[in-house]
Amino acid sequence: MTRKTSSSKSQTKSVKNSGGKKVTSSTGTSKKTTQQSSPKSKTQAALKKNTNNLTTTAKAKVKTSTTGTKRKKRQSKNTPLKVMNSRKIEQFPHLDSFPIFLHDLTDNKRCWFTCTEHAQKYIDRYNPQYKCYQYTGKTK
Repeated sequence: MTRKTSSSKSQTKSVKNSGGKKVTSSTGTSKKTTQQSSPKSKTQAALKKNTNNLTTTAKAKVKTSTTGTKRKKRQSKNTPLKVMNSRKIEQFPHLDSFPIFLHDLTDNKRCWFTCTEHAQKYIDRYNPQYKCYQYTGKTK
């Protein structure tokens, strides 16, 4: 077996076949000319390998928890809404649409609601310290 190398990036090999013919292949930036290392055969081999990795077999089992712990569902606390009466019209800028005013003391937020059910949902979700008012004064 003889090898010819050049100083460039590509290398050339000369190999004598059993029939006595020389077969020349080059490596590097140019394409390989042998049948085993053609891009098509490499792609097919890679595809088979990847397909085998992706497909699942009947032997694969799903892991189950042996401790028997289950995830608990979120339970609503259903604390009753404490609504106080108020005659301060400045707390209710949109009195016709939002007659319920809730002052969230934990985040210092001011919220207005159309009904007590919506205020109750807010309290169940965020569990704040609050003061809730309903307007009982006379309208303009």
